[in-house]
Amino acid sequence: MVVQPGERNVYDQRFAEKRLWERHHIKTLRLTFAEIHDQCVVDENDRLLIDGQEIAVAYYRSGYAPTDFPTAAEWTGRWLVEKSRAIAVPSLAYHLAGCKKIQQVLANPGVVERFIDDAETAARVRECFVGLYPLDNTSQGMQATRMALHEPHKYVVKPQREGGGYNVYGDDIPKLLTSVSEEERKGYILMDLIRAPPFNSVLVRNGEVVVASVVSELGIYGIFVSDGKNVVVNKQGGHLLRTKAADVSEGGVAAGFAVIDSPLLI
Repeated sequence: MVVQPGERNVYDQRFAEKRLWERHHIKTLRLTFAEIHDQCVVDENDRLLIDGQEIAVAYYRSGYAPTDFPTAAEWTGRWLVEKSRAIAVPSLAYHLAGCKKIQQVLANPGVVERFIDDAETAARVRECFVGLYPLDNTSQGMQATRMALHEPHKYVVKPQREGGGYNVYGDDIPKLLTSVSEEERKGYILMDLIRAPPFNSVLVRNGEVVVASVVSELGIYGIFVSDGKNVVVNKQGGHLLRTKAADVSEGGVAAGFAVIDSPLLI
């Protein structure tokens, strides 16, 4: 498990570690990218080794922010994993697919259809998309910039970051777009703001029970294993429901904006 130095978000990590040992007797090591650089090697058979033992899977709980790579040692640690035959979770391609810019490009006309041959299936996938626009110096990007400046409350501006606390909403959008350079603006995308219907629920925050108007976001986990050519496993693997106060823009749990919730099936 690749973790951040001084990791605080450890509880679900330890749960996975404990479950792997109890059910499968699989040992988990917790290493930072710098520690991988210092302690691991890749042999002539592309095995990732530590103290002579092969590492089969590298599960990234780090590597999603620029601050995770402060020196060349962290980049080299990541490179050791990527060039080895260890299974990276996520793979580099899967990691990039989760980036905001890649999501925006996938929403462009004809791009999804490059990967999904069946037109009906591609259309069903597109039904899940909201408007996603570049903020670069193309004609589409310039038009999106004008849209955001004219009606900022219809949109959210997103950087290439994960974890909550980085998106820009409402009146803060014109402030951002007029303060950054054209080159810096390319690092963001514009997205239609999703307005989920609020409902009343009960939250536990800081040990206190709070009744509030809330909105929820349901995420479905997918399990996908491939050797690059053949798909070995592709199935649904659980869910995560996050709930937050309806007047809160951000939604990260670890960042303190939302809480873990359970769906009520009716």
